[in-house]
Amino acid sequence: MWKKTFSDRSTSPAYHTHTLLVGCPEVVTVADAGEGGWIQTFSRVVKLVVRGNPMNVGSTEVSLTPFYGFSPVLKSLHILVNMLQNSQIFDLISSLPILEDMTLAANGTDPDDVLSPDVPQPAVQPSTSPPFTGTLDLALLLGMGPVMRRLLGLPSGAHFRKLVLLWLHNADFRWLNALVVGCSGTLECLTITSYVLGTPTSFLPLAHNPPSFAGDSDPASIDLSKATKLRDAAFILTSPDVEWITLALQTITPEHRHLQRISICVLFTLALSRVGADLGQVIPAIGGSVSDWWLDLDHLLVQFWESHSIRPNITCVMLNKEKEIRECMGHLLPETTERGIIDLDLGQ
Repeated sequence: MWKKTFSDRSTSPAYHTHTLLVGCPEVVTVADAGEGGWIQTFSRVVKLVVRGNPMNVGSTEVSLTPFYGFSPVLKSLHILVNMLQNSQIFDLISSLPILEDMTLAANGTDPDDVLSPDVPQPAVQPSTSPPFTGTLDLALLLGMGPVMRRLLGLPSGAHFRKLVLLWLHNADFRWLNALVVGCSGTLECLTITSYVLGTPTSFLPLAHNPPSFAGDSDPASIDLSKATKLRDAAFILTSPDVEWITLALQTITPEHRHLQRISICVLFTLALSRVGADLGQVIPAIGGSVSDWWLDLDHLLVQFWESHSIRPNITCVMLNKEKEIRECMGHLLPETTERGIIDLDLGQ
């Protein structure tokens, strides 16, 4: 119907479309096949968004094949589906020669892709890969491993300037660090949201049983030592574990001349309110190991602040009790609080 209606390609809306949003791709791709492939007529699209139907939980029937090479000028790709089929994703990527930005968000990945923390190279590599000089945004609920394994093995490598990563599983930490290290030569902006599934959300149990994000001989950290072009580093956390942030900041050296901002957004007050914890019990409940890492972080942040080259910003959100938040953060970050470099976002 589409191709009959717009038989003249130069007057077709497809010829003038630069941003294409595909909702319910399982329906759209079937219609495309039935009408002889009209998706390929959108050959001047610069940004493609494929958004799956959230009601089709666990569906693996979405085919990305009709989009292979459909627009040689595509620079921005955003795939938000329930089930991510890695082979199709990377075949699609290989067909887009100038792709710069990519968003991948999914509840699951191919069950045949085995998750491994050892960052192995893929058995079969595509013959081409795009430059990837823009932004990568990853939010994969069942783990980064299958996607990251292929991404890190692309022939041209990863050269993203901005990484936005949702860290949900302990096993993903090596993948996450491998990506940061792999992009060290180009990385300018880094945002990591830590919401590790299965870890306590309240200070109270955490004080007695701190989570372990890696083995004792392999402490969890993000190596920023070679990312000397980094301008903006943001860490968002929903639990009071800050060991990994502290270790990451310790890898910053005087060579990071471009670094302008360090942000730490604390969301654990939301988790506390959800479980009904009394914030008045938080301060005495913080265990020694947790407190020590906070104090180390406090000292680092003050050092950055006093250097006059980096302005750290600490934001505490989601609780309407300003006095109690100030008391809590004053205990965790005494020097930082004293110097007034903590912002309180008290919500509505």
